[in-house]
Amino acid sequence: MFIWILTVLVIGVILVSLIYTVSVGRTQKALKGEYDTQINENVQNHPYLRNPIFLAIAIFFIFVLGYILYWSLK
Repeated sequence: MFIWILTVLVIGVILVSLIYTVSVGRTQKALKGEYDTQINENVQNHPYLRNPIFLAIAIFFIFVLGYILYWSLK
């Protein structure tokens, strides 16, 4: 039973990540010949929270911690 819950969670994370990636990709503007563009103010204020790599690592460790706690308390 637990393996199915874990499978559904993994598929959910993959789907949310895919949808988020596609939506961010569509909102990016073309560079129009410029080498660098202005960084969004939200990203400047929260550089770690807006970075999908850091978010993926944080979510991974939360799931690992939950898995460890589940098996240690079982």
